[in-house]
Amino acid sequence: MRIVMIHALAESIPPVQLAFREVFPEAQVVNLLEEGLFLDFEDHLTPKLRRRMCQLITYSAEQGASAIGLACSVYAPVVETAQELVDIPVVSSYGPVMAEAVEHGPRVGIIASVPATLRDSEYYLLKAARERSVEIEPHLCLAEDLIPVLREEGQEGFCRRLGEELDKLAPEVDSVLLSQFSMAVALNHLRTFSPVPVLSAPHSSAKHLKHLLAA
Repeated sequence: MRIVMIHALAESIPPVQLAFREVFPEAQVVNLLEEGLFLDFEDHLTPKLRRRMCQLITYSAEQGASAIGLACSVYAPVVETAQELVDIPVVSSYGPVMAEAVEHGPRVGIIASVPATLRDSEYYLLKAARERSVEIEPHLCLAEDLIPVLREEGQEGFCRRLGEELDKLAPEVDSVLLSQFSMAVALNHLRTFSPVPVLSAPHSSAKHLKHLLAA
């Protein structure tokens, strides 16, 4: 079965490959990168950007995908529209990990490097909580230097920088959510010292897609 993952950042591809190797190795994963989706994004989704994402989703469906996942968090609002255009599952980067986060307790730490991602993450976390009739207390952390650190210092520097933010959040929360797919490369490192569960969006998406396709 073929799963197409749509990316706006090249840095999100290795975490997706890692997550599927660990969670859903039998899937054939095709990574579709369109960096313009990130370069042209200016803190909100325009109709033109929505159309471009929908075009990529319909293209993926026509190329034989069994399911489609979005690895670009700010495009999550497009999923509802896209589901009317194709007859296969389309999964946002938020849905699966938010569902998992609300199960770990009311205090959820969220780390993001983009203000729009942090804002959207909080929205979708509260939405997941309402759907399950539970109370959630988001603890938000914006670290805008994370992607530059990853590009300049590599994975080691990125893991170190994320660890600094995790250390600040952990005493105040029941779990920490890595809101962007690119952050999952640090997951195993963070779990070695985190006193609370650390949740990775690509790992949650891989588990969810595996469940959907098995059903």
